[in-house]
Amino acid sequence: MKEKSRTLNPFGGYREVLWLAYPIVVTMVSRTVITFVDTAMVGQLGIVQMAAVGLAGILTWTVFSFFGGFLTCINTFVAQYHGADQPKMIAIVVWQGLYLAVGSYLLLLLINRFIPYCFELMKPSVEIQQLGVIYAQIRLYGGIFIFISFALSGFLLGIGDTRTPMWIEIIANLTNVVFDYLLIFGHFGFPRLEVVGAAVSTVVSGGVAACIYLLVFLSRKTDLKFQVHIHFKPQLSHMRRLLRIGLPMGIQGMLDVGNFTVFSAMIGRMGNVELAANTAAITLLHTSFMPLIGLSLAATTLVGQYVGAGQLHYARQSGYTAIKISLAYTSLMAIIFFTVPAKLLALLTDDSDVVKLGSQILFLAAIFQLSDGCGICSSGALKGAGDTFFTMIVGIIYGWLLFLPLAYWLGKSYGLSGAWTGATIYIIFLGITYFHRFLSNRWEKIQI
Repeated sequence: MKEKSRTLNPFGGYREVLWLAYPIVVTMVSRTVITFVDTAMVGQLGIVQMAAVGLAGILTWTVFSFFGGFLTCINTFVAQYHGADQPKMIAIVVWQGLYLAVGSYLLLLLINRFIPYCFELMKPSVEIQQLGVIYAQIRLYGGIFIFISFALSGFLLGIGDTRTPMWIEIIANLTNVVFDYLLIFGHFGFPRLEVVGAAVSTVVSGGVAACIYLLVFLSRKTDLKFQVHIHFKPQLSHMRRLLRIGLPMGIQGMLDVGNFTVFSAMIGRMGNVELAANTAAITLLHTSFMPLIGLSLAATTLVGQYVGAGQLHYARQSGYTAIKISLAYTSLMAIIFFTVPAKLLALLTDDSDVVKLGSQILFLAAIFQLSDGCGICSSGALKGAGDTFFTMIVGIIYGWLLFLPLAYWLGKSYGLSGAWTGATIYIIFLGITYFHRFLSNRWEKIQI
């Protein structure tokens, strides 16, 4: 780790952060493009189908976020062991993560049985509810592929290999586009499955990604370096360590996405047009959000590696650099959302009412862009040090005691724009709080 960091940039500067981050950002951008294409394809079927897939997608990702959150902690452990030059411990930790992934899937199958009840609680229109249940249940059946990918991408990111996950995700995303085209519309002799086809294509692409990740992890090259064919036995003590750090990340991830699931359910009760506008706007917001996740993961990796190597100054510098890059990027996105919101939304739908309401959301999104970028990268840096309990507590308090009550109150008075005003206030406060935590030195004292 020390030799590598000196080759790139010994101070966690722009070159090192960008060198590590750009493949992750490419991965996230490819996911953004795929989400955009998915929504555009389903949008051709009608606003009911687009709203159903949007709401079901948020609900599905809420469930995945819990498991993905604690499996992603593999990145933190691997990064710190990599910085400390302990390859044996890396193999042990990753195997425990894979065992937890399998156990998580068994729990997911149980959760899947309750999806219809979740839609009944959200109370969208009957048409949206019927289509949304089918889409969500198919997606959850493919959850084992998602969990394996979470675990093994965390391994690769932790050792600083960001290019392999990039190519894997690009291949998977292209697979998703191809099968969307074939199965949603029934081209080239394939059945026209519409919303079902969109869900099946996503599961197929996830399976492709998981298989490639496993081939890389079990390859001879990986075994020579980490001895993964030897250190595969289950070890409860290491599973408990993963859960101790990872569960707060999982709870935070689930509740963060859960906030927006409840939020989208509120909007769904306003009407199909409002929910479709919300779906279209969130699809475009992924353009700004997903690259920030890439920067955040780079910050997690670098902070973890430098903490493991005992180089706290470089860890702090890496976090600051990621935050500064995020501010430059989100400034650009804010300008775009301010100036051409209607043109962006017109790429997804030709419904004038949806475009009009969606433009109001993008105007508010432009306001919270800088705080969002700062908060996401600050949170990623904190996770690299293992400071996951703090981020969880803040996420719970701000999300459930500030965001949702405020969005509900403003939404009742001012409709869709009022609800999103509540979201804007929440995101700004959250970003400021995470950044303030990173400014302190408390995260430097955490032991995982």
